[in-house]
Amino acid sequence: MQDINELKAVELLKKYARDLNSLNKVLAHSRKVQEIALRHAVEIPGADVNFIRSAALLHDIGRLVCSVSLRHGIEGAEIVRIEGIDERYALVCERHLGSGINREDIREQRMDLPDKDYMPVTIEEKIITDADNLTFGSREGTMVEVLNRFQKELGKKGVERAKRLHEEIIEMMDTPAR
Repeated sequence: MQDINELKAVELLKKYARDLNSLNKVLAHSRKVQEIALRHAVEIPGADVNFIRSAALLHDIGRLVCSVSLRHGIEGAEIVRIEGIDERYALVCERHLGSGINREDIREQRMDLPDKDYMPVTIEEKIITDADNLTFGSREGTMVEVLNRFQKELGKKGVERAKRLHEEIIEMMDTPAR
């Protein structure tokens, strides 16, 4: 399994883009996610900043090949695995949707996803997921905007999950290195 850098991540996005418009849209969004994630990561002890730099760019690669928004994480993870890239990148793709999706969500809402948990686990997955939540297209939004969007799209459970994740990131940023 190979690790990748920022340049290789952009090359992969170009490889899978159907057209220049979709590439530009995904790249602009991913660059804003990267900016927010890196701003947070440098303040969190133990966060792998180099990994975040390239993983944030790849988190939405599935959007380039998938028309069903819910499945873009699965499709992105598949691309990453086919390309022989380190599994950590695939897991970011799978686990960044909303603030994570668990088996219970899949069953209750009859989601078209394989029956397993897609919850961010590592510090890096959580940082990228939170940064993605804060990104509206290529614009950084506020937590109020995130919670309003999640209320409409995911309901109370989604709001609570997004709030908890964001609070966890803020708490990690406030914790001094040991």
